[in-house]
This record gives sequence, C-alpha cells and structure tokens, in this order.
Amino acid sequence: MLGLLAHLKNLKNRRHSWIGQTFRHNEFVVNILEGATSGKRAVGRPRLQYLKQVTRNTGADSYTAMKRMACSNSRWKAANQSKD
Repeated sequence: MLGLLAHLKNLKNRRHSWIGQTFRHNEFVVNILEGATSGKRAVGRPRLQYLKQVTRNTGADSYTAMKRMACSNSRWKAANQSKD
C-alpha cells in the first residue's frame, strides 16, 4: 500500500511539473489542451478533464488562476510543495 501511495505522489508531482513547463514554454500544446484546435471533437475523454484535475491539485480556484500561477516559476513551485 505504501508503494502505491509513493507512485501516486510521484505521478502528481510529474503532472504538476509538466503542466507548469508547458504553460511557460509551449504555446502549441497549450492550444491543444485548451481545445483551441479546429475540426471535429474527438471521441473519448474530454480535454478539460485533465486540466480540472491539475487545477484541483494546485489549490487554484479557477483555470485562469492556475495558468497565471504556472507562468511564475516560483509561485508554481510553491504550489507544488507537498501538503502531507
């Protein structure tokens, strides 16, 4: 059970790190995550589901607040600190 919790914490930290890096440096991926692409919507899990999960994990009250927080590397790292 302890191993599973360690893996889940590691996954959360990696997800948090990746999304912060993406918001700061990769406009193309941000457009995809926000659903700003043209064409038919794909079948499957909705795009914003992932962003809602990350927003909830950071403690931000909205997506825009989380995005502003991610643009400041120091604020983003502070939000990612373990709350154990």
